[in-house]
Amino acid sequence: MKKLLSIFVICLMFSYVAQAKVVPAAVFGNHMVLQREMAVPVWGTADAGEAIKVTFAGQVLETTADAKGEWMVKLQPLATSVTPQDLTINDIVIKDVLVGEVWLCSGQSNMEMYLHRIVDCDKVYAKIPNPLLRITVMEPYRWEKLPRKDFPMTWQTADVEKAKKFSAIAYVFGQTLQEKLGIPIGLIGSYWGGTRIEPWTPPCGFDGIPELKGIAYSVNSKLPWRPEYKENAEKTAAAFKSWLDKFREAASNGAELLPPPAFPDSLKPADRNQVPTVLYNAMIYPFVPFAFRGAIWYQGCSNRTDDKYFYKMQALFDGWKEVFQNPAMKFYFVQLAPYRYGGDVEALPRIWEAQSAFEKANEPQVGMAVINDLGEYGDIHPRRKIPVAERLSAFALARDYGFENIHPDFPRHTGFKHEGNALVVSFEHVQDWKIAGDTIEGFQIAGVDGLFREAKATMRGTDIVLSHPEIALPHGVRYLWNETVTGKLFNEYGLPLTAFRIEEPIDAETMVKELAGDGWQLAYDLDLFKGVTNDVAQYSVDNSKQLNGKVKRVAYLVRGQKKNGGNIWLLTTMDAFTPEVAKCGVPCFGAQIDFQQKVKNITVGTNCPGVPSGSFPEGNIEFWPNNYGTFQVLKLPGANNQKYDFDDNKATTPVDGYGCMQVHLFSQKTTLFAFNNFNTAHEGTDFGIGNNPNPKGNPDWTFARNLASDWNSASIQIFVMME
Repeated sequence: MKKLLSIFVICLMFSYVAQAKVVPAAVFGNHMVLQREMAVPVWGTADAGEAIKVTFAGQVLETTADAKGEWMVKLQPLATSVTPQDLTINDIVIKDVLVGEVWLCSGQSNMEMYLHRIVDCDKVYAKIPNPLLRITVMEPYRWEKLPRKDFPMTWQTADVEKAKKFSAIAYVFGQTLQEKLGIPIGLIGSYWGGTRIEPWTPPCGFDGIPELKGIAYSVNSKLPWRPEYKENAEKTAAAFKSWLDKFREAASNGAELLPPPAFPDSLKPADRNQVPTVLYNAMIYPFVPFAFRGAIWYQGCSNRTDDKYFYKMQALFDGWKEVFQNPAMKFYFVQLAPYRYGGDVEALPRIWEAQSAFEKANEPQVGMAVINDLGEYGDIHPRRKIPVAERLSAFALARDYGFENIHPDFPRHTGFKHEGNALVVSFEHVQDWKIAGDTIEGFQIAGVDGLFREAKATMRGTDIVLSHPEIALPHGVRYLWNETVTGKLFNEYGLPLTAFRIEEPIDAETMVKELAGDGWQLAYDLDLFKGVTNDVAQYSVDNSKQLNGKVKRVAYLVRGQKKNGGNIWLLTTMDAFTPEVAKCGVPCFGAQIDFQQKVKNITVGTNCPGVPSGSFPEGNIEFWPNNYGTFQVLKLPGANNQKYDFDDNKATTPVDGYGCMQVHLFSQKTTLFAFNNFNTAHEGTDFGIGNNPNPKGNPDWTFARNLASDWNSASIQIFVMME
């Protein structure tokens, strides 16, 4: 009898061990919600070859674990169910499973911000508990070098205490959907404050974006199954073998021993949570390819100065669609709120612009909630999160759930036309403008000089007419183009107009004609091939003595025809650095022009590749008649004391009339134009628009001596605006 009992116990133990080897993915747990009306993957691990049987809602699916011990089945599209059911996987029973709508909620700290921190959280608490709203969150936060599946997840029917420490935006989004639809809603929260977008992106997202090929290569070089990794590994092994052979030979002969080659950066593993893909590996991959209707996303502060943010959003979206096997996946995100970041006040508007462009490129799968009316300049985490979540939910209700009386789309510009000295801007998603205040604020227009001025704005139906008394013919318009601006213009549904800019292309000949119409006066015109003779600039036009008063602003129109084809031009304007017209010209020795200083309110328009256009708070000029060195006088950030760039200075001796006439955007490390060594035959003169592309040369063209060799023609026209 004892022997039989022992055998029975042993059999039970073996049976338990065998059963324990079947492990569903961590996302499958009690109280979960499965996505309705689409195929639902169910997967996990087991012993290789083990039989798997999945039962749910009358469906019975069978499969076998593959050689790696992985298995997956797909439930056929499920009907909505508020009745708790069991999901059975072999002998594992997952209880209280509902069927409804499931959404992924991700991003950085504004998505992470807990419910208990927001304004009017009591209004949300009053609707809790809600047994049809289920949540799970990826905690504790972590990152991984390679994808991992073993992240613990727990689904909960949220009471107030649990909801308090869940994403406010995610919870209110889900609560709003549940109230409107009356069906189960599941939310998976995966967020981490301060994180960039790249760590959340799967490798396949970067693969499809040519503009991000550098990131794609860096990522793939660290994945052992990718050819980039294998190629680099083989090259590295060969390099070390070659070194080791030489090292041993040198050691045997008593010769000098050389250090080993450097280990390539491409093979070094990730070392922090901001490296591309590492958050995807730990906080998204564990539930790939779970079935979702879509995702909501709030991120961007950590990428605020990123000029490739549009492409990185596209990589994230494309990557998620691929890994979740859901080409129709919806993606609704929050545009950043105004905030006083400091530094470049136009960096945030450029991110707004990138976010808007991403939405437009991917409609209707993508929608952007504009919140420029909800920011707090002194708090990067605005506390009015309920209306943010409601604007996100409006996209889902209107586009995914058929609520025709809900209008989620924010007003957006569609273009402009000239009308006399005004611009008429047209918009979509608006029938009746609403203004917060008495006047329309936030619009700026620019003339040919590129200087944006606050515009007078009037409504004409849904169009807005913009003008300024000092601008004869506007060529550009901007709205809310500053990090600390509040949206006060709304459509009939209370949704604010997003920030935008439109800049009309304009050629150099048109610029010359229109500068006069905008109040600019031509002071000098110089053919650079005539240049300077005996310390005197050989101007074809010299109006300096006829222009009376003080200089208010200065403009330099620089043009040239390259020998290899193409006409290059650049127009830059700035606040006057001298009140005298005569001191705005070429700084030849006899002109007594000697300036090395910052200049304010500089604008740039150009067709030169690599040179940024737009308005900038400051730049610097180097105008003097002497030779010069690389000494950093202004201590401008980023200046290179080993190269001639944007913080050089004249040499006090010898006084030789060599000459330097340069304008720079030091914040961009860019030379706008340079005209050096002009008191010589033109064969020795340096001239360039933009930075010198020669890696061995100087960015400001010093010693290039290229005027005669690179250009068929070149000129500088100097305009002034007088007080």
